[in-house]
Amino acid sequence: MIRIFLVVLVVSLANVSVAQEKQTLDTIYANSTMNLALFFPTNIRQGIVGSENFVFSYNRDRAQPLGLLKATKGNPSNLLVITTDGKVYSYIIKHSVNLTEMNRFVSVDESIGHEHQRLPPVIRDTIISNSSKNVRKQYPEVFLERSCAAILEQRERKNIMKRKGGMSLAIKNMVYYEDLVFLQFEIKNESGIDFNIDYLKVALVIGNDKRKASYQSVPLVPQYIFKMPDKIRHGETSRFVYVIPKFTLGDNEKLKLSLKEFRGNRELVLRQKL
Repeated sequence: MIRIFLVVLVVSLANVSVAQEKQTLDTIYANSTMNLALFFPTNIRQGIVGSENFVFSYNRDRAQPLGLLKATKGNPSNLLVITTDGKVYSYIIKHSVNLTEMNRFVSVDESIGHEHQRLPPVIRDTIISNSSKNVRKQYPEVFLERSCAAILEQRERKNIMKRKGGMSLAIKNMVYYEDLVFLQFEIKNESGIDFNIDYLKVALVIGNDKRKASYQSVPLVPQYIFKMPDKIRHGETSRFVYVIPKFTLGDNEKLKLSLKEFRGNRELVLRQKL
């Protein structure tokens, strides 16, 4: 009797294994004119796309369950997401002019496994072949430092500016390199009062922040900051560089800069379609 039970158990496990190996990934469609919002059951810890014509944005500074997917025309790829509870989600992603959904609430059942679990071979091979070579590259600090210094020596190619109360915040240069964007800023103080910097935040925004239902903001957390001062004295002009993850702007998206004074009420907010 025990022998019969063991035979049945082995056959059952074999059937489960075959079923897992035949598991297929769901397909998600995105384009460059709309945000496809993906709401995961728990907060996102890591998100990776397998091709440069796709961008998956999520809050790297403060974990949230929301991720935004955008795409330009090109070959299909894949999206790999790991949430803070260790669950792994993987999808085929394709560009489509027309979207049938703009908001997708991901269920726990869509998880293909746990990051510490041995995944079925078909799923594991799909992840490795499409994602491993596209994990965000870690750049040496000396490379980032020299690149930022070189950008500060270049002539300005942009002059996107916000002025308020004698203070001005401007983008003077923007350079793409692999999966990075080098943003050169300029802050000028002609207000008569020293300006102590609390923060300068960068985000992708869509909609109007006065209409909360349609407003979305995705922070772009800098990976490296070069020569940003703590204070801009009256009469001073300071230029510095942020190195942030590569991004693209859709038709309805803008880049938002928020410069806030430390222990003060002054704030400059620049929204611009680059």
